This record gives sequence, C-alpha cells and structure tokens, in this order.
Amino acid sequence: MPFPLPRLPRDIVLATVLACGALTAQTAPPPRPVKVMVISMFALEEAVWTDKLKLNRSIAVPGLSPSYPAVRCNADDVCHLTTDMGKANAAASISALVLSGLFDLKHTYFLVAGIAGVDPGQGTIGTAAWSRYLVDSDLAWEVDARERPAGWSTGYLGINTGAPGVKPDLGYGTEVYQLDDRLMEVALSLSRDVKLDDSDGAKAYRANYRAAPANQPPRVAQCDSMTGNNWFHGELLGQRAREWFKLLTDDRGTYCMSSQEDNATYTALKRGAEAGLLDLRRVAVLRTASNFDRPYPGQKALTSVTADSGGFEPAVKNLYLAGAPLVGDIVKRWPLWKDGMPQRDDSARRVAPKVMIVNMFGGEAAPFIRDLKLTTTYKVRGLSARYPEVRCNGQDVCQVTTDMGYSNAAASMTALLYAGGFDLRETYFIVAGIAGINPLRGTVGSTAWADYAVDYSLAHEIDAREMPAGWPSGYFGIFTDAPDKKPKLSYRTEVFQLDPALVTRAYALSKDVALSDSPAAVAYRAGFPSAPANRPPAVLRCDTASTDTWFGGATLAQRAQDWSALLTDGKAEYCTVQQEDNSTLEALRRGEAAGKVNFRRVLILRAGSDTDRPHPGQSDSDVLVNYKLQGGFGPAAENLMITARPVIEDIIGHWQKR
Repeated sequence: MPFPLPRLPRDIVLATVLACGALTAQTAPPPRPVKVMVISMFALEEAVWTDKLKLNRSIAVPGLSPSYPAVRCNADDVCHLTTDMGKANAAASISALVLSGLFDLKHTYFLVAGIAGVDPGQGTIGTAAWSRYLVDSDLAWEVDARERPAGWSTGYLGINTGAPGVKPDLGYGTEVYQLDDRLMEVALSLSRDVKLDDSDGAKAYRANYRAAPANQPPRVAQCDSMTGNNWFHGELLGQRAREWFKLLTDDRGTYCMSSQEDNATYTALKRGAEAGLLDLRRVAVLRTASNFDRPYPGQKALTSVTADSGGFEPAVKNLYLAGAPLVGDIVKRWPLWKDGMPQRDDSARRVAPKVMIVNMFGGEAAPFIRDLKLTTTYKVRGLSARYPEVRCNGQDVCQVTTDMGYSNAAASMTALLYAGGFDLRETYFIVAGIAGINPLRGTVGSTAWADYAVDYSLAHEIDAREMPAGWPSGYFGIFTDAPDKKPKLSYRTEVFQLDPALVTRAYALSKDVALSDSPAAVAYRAGFPSAPANRPPAVLRCDTASTDTWFGGATLAQRAQDWSALLTDGKAEYCTVQQEDNSTLEALRRGEAAGKVNFRRVLILRAGSDTDRPHPGQSDSDVLVNYKLQGGFGPAAENLMITARPVIEDIIGHWQKR
C-alpha cells in the first residue's frame, strides 16, 4: 500500500505551481538559431570540422547517440552533429535534434558530409560529390545470386515485382529523394575549383585502374548517393547499384557514392519539415570517396574489400575542403541566405566546362540533353528568353541553345562569354546543328565537320531577272562589279578557318560511327541517281556556308559552292548551309581577344536534314518548300549527338593530358 501524501491547502498548491512556471519561463533559454548544421556520422569525420570552425560550445541533446551526446556550435551560429553510423543511428539522432526544441532550425542549412565508396566509372579516391538524388539500395527483395532464375542479372529485385528491371511501387516513401537543385548547384559552383587533398598511397592505388576518372586526381563533381546498411562490393553488385539507381530515378540520377545513412537522415529531416520545424530545400549532401566499390582489372573482389587504397585520410580532409566554401558563403552573406536561396552571382560563378555544346533550337539540343544527362541548370542573363539556361552534367560537359539566326546566335554567345560567369578559357566548343546539305558531297542524315565557315549573305544582289547576261546569279561581292571577283573582306566575318589539327582529330574519332536513318530519308534519297546522295548517311569533313536566308534550288546552291571557293581561294569545299555559324564564330573570336576563350578549341558539326537542290524530276521550289518530306530532321538531330559523342568522350577521358 503506498504511503499517503499529506493534503496541502489549495492556495499553497496554486502558488507553488505558479512559482515553478515562472522559474521555468525565466531559466529556459530560447531556441538557439543555427545558420548551418553540419552532420557527420562518426568521430573522424567530425574532427575535421571541430578545430577549423572553432566549435567550442557544447549543447547536450536528449536522444542523441551515447557516443556523440552533444551538438557543438561556434560564435557564427554554425553547429555540428554526429549521428553515429548506419540508418537507425542516423534517423534517431536527427529526429532527436529536430524535436529537441533547443534549436531554431527554420532558417538552417543542413550539410550532410561523410565518406563513401565510389564507382570508378564516376570518380576516384578523394573525389568529392554533391548529390542530387538519394536512393536506398536495401529496400528490395533478394535471392542468392546462385539461385536466381535464368536471365536475371542479379539476385535483387524490387519489392512486389517479378524480376530485376521492374520499378517497384515506392511504398515505403523513403526509397528515393531528390534534393534541391539550386542549393546543389550553388554548392558545386562554390567548391568545384577547390584543390582537394591526395596521398601517395591513393595515387599508387588508382594507377591500377585503366581509365578516367578512376586513374585521375580527385576533383569536386556532381553525382549521386546510394544508401545501404549493406556494404556491397564487386563488379556484379556495383553494376546492380548502377541499374537500381537508374530504375528508381527514371534514369535521371547517376550512381556514384555508396554510403550508409543519407536516406535515413533525409527521412528524419523530412519529418521535421512536415512539422514546420525546418526547410527541406536547405539540405545538401556531400560525400567523399575513401575507397572504390569494385576491384581494378585482375584484382579479386575480396582483395579489393580489404585493400588499403590510401584514400581514407584524403577523403576525410576533403569533406572540409569541399564543404567549407558553402558554409563560409552562408555565414558571410547571411542576410542574403536567411530568407531563402540568394540569387546566384553570375559574375562570381566558377563553373569551368571541358566541353560546351552549342545548339540553335530545342530539337537539336534534345539528344544532347538526354544522352549526356545535362540536368544541372544555370540561368544566364542575356540568353534568349526561350532558352534562358545553360545545362551541365557532372563531367563538366555543358550545353547552350542560342536560338536561331545571326542575331540570336551572336547575342546569346556574347551573353554566355561575358554574363554567364563560366570559366571558358580551356573549354572546347562544339557548334552542332542541322543544315541543308549539298548532294554532291553528302546525303540526308550525313554529318560534316567543317574547316571553313563562309558567309553567303554578305554580298550585293540584284534580281536574277535584271542581272547582266552571262551572270550565273544576281549575287556579287560588295564593292565589286561581277560575281567572279573576290571582294575585300572588310566585315572581317566573311570567312573563318578552324584549327586543322582539331578538325582532323574530331573526324578521325567519329568517322566510323553508325549513323541513324529513317524510312522517309531512305525513300527520298533514292530519287538521286548517284552517290553520295543516294547512299546511307556518313560522317564527312567538308565546309559550311552561313546565311539568314534559306535558299533552295540548283542555281543558288551552285552559287554557295562557287562563293565558298572564291572567298577561300579554292580551299573550302562547300557541303552544308545553315543560319548561325559565322555569327557564333565572330562572338567566340572576340571572346578570344578578351582572354575568355581559346578559338583553336572550336569545332563546327552540321548534319543534313534536307538537300539544298532537287533530285531529277523534283522542282527547285519543291526542295525548299517541302523540305520536311525528305525525312531528314529526326536522323540529323540524332546524328549530331552520335557523331559528337566520341569527341566529347575523348576530351573528357584525356583531359589531364591537354
């Protein structure tokens, strides 16, 4: 029987309650505001932040891991939490933080920063990667790989599915997360020029891998994080990771880093956002590679698991090196960051593309955006309102769409050079677009690398019905008096020659690719009696003419041929005609004079979507007015990407040698 408590008078009880309430109100501090909360998973990840950020204030938080029971903060309102390792620890620790009431997290930016294994197809030891997608690798069904049905690539399959490759219903709600693109882009732009730490051991170990980026020095990149309590390893499970990531992100994400906590951490933060305690758009995930997720050629998987790759220490150091620029910018410019993502300062952006694809309209751009996974976007002042962004991927390949015609091309390229904030000094430019094609040099669907670009339009013209007898057309050079007289090149935009060695290299790399075709194109080209017009498309090396006026027919096509030869003293072999290249090249040449670009790194690739003159039995006007019936647009657009791909891959793969 419990001992009876004495009954106190009601007024004494009330006074005691009020006094306790007053004492609580006086002593309970208000929630501490936090600008940045850095999140580590274990002690050595934590250590790189503690001294450098002067985290000298310790705040105990109920519910954190007993190994890491406190949050540490500094005078700049930057704090740090260590969750302990694995999903359970991560979710529990972050939930305890969010619900503690000790911190005001409504304006806080969260930086999850930890080491990971890396796919050698996406990075190397020491690589630092900002994630756009987080995918859980554990939430799946599995049978032992030796017991899998015939034809299955792996023993893993989605829950409630019948085979690998079938996307499951995302019934847990934690399988896939997409982080805020803008925060990721800013984090990447602030850190991508950072010199990352390396080690002699890491250099020696990565040399066993035969291809880039695995055998190259580490850099800051964008690729994504796979979460799993299971530390998978080897070629087969590594391939499963790639396929699983593509499946769950609908091919939008790129598996790169293998970690244990990120989806659990994000789940707890998401719960906090749903409770109105924080802003989920303010979460960034940074992973650095301490080891590879699969062996090098000739190495056994088990040996690879236990090998000392020399990557642990550099990976830990690189967490701070890659993450500190974001933390520092938030603190330094807090008035701009506090109420939401500040507008990017385009003039300060340090994105340094290795390759810049230049297209003229959306149909040309689509294959590049799709196949190169150009998912990171940068809005640039001065671009066309229809195409206001530059798109990039994690391999430093970017793309801009100028919009069509001379005026759009020059304006957009100039905006890119001077208002885009990109470092283009070492960038290779591939101007890639459809064109009319000379059937004496190629056919519908053919692609052509140009050595020369000649302006067709800078000329005098009189109507052909009023021209002197014997003239082949009504066009003639400015300040001349006959079509066969070479004018002075006083505009300085009449002729451009590209670097012969670069054009030679591009052609050699791409000349044997298999190009796309269409039934309509096959049928159209059959109307020509001879090669190359009636043959399948091929990669060519021949030159291009620029004009805002779409000409068609045998007479004006011959004029383009003669004019190109006249202005280049017989060197140019005219084969394509388009609307932008001389204008684009002038902007780039001016950029070189301003120290912005290297004009020797410019290529022009044009693909024949239609012929510039008719086949026998077709009228001169029909070849122009009904050009869409030639069936060339679809193959031409695809063939730009097909032809450019080996050149892009060669530039990226051999970047350190350039």
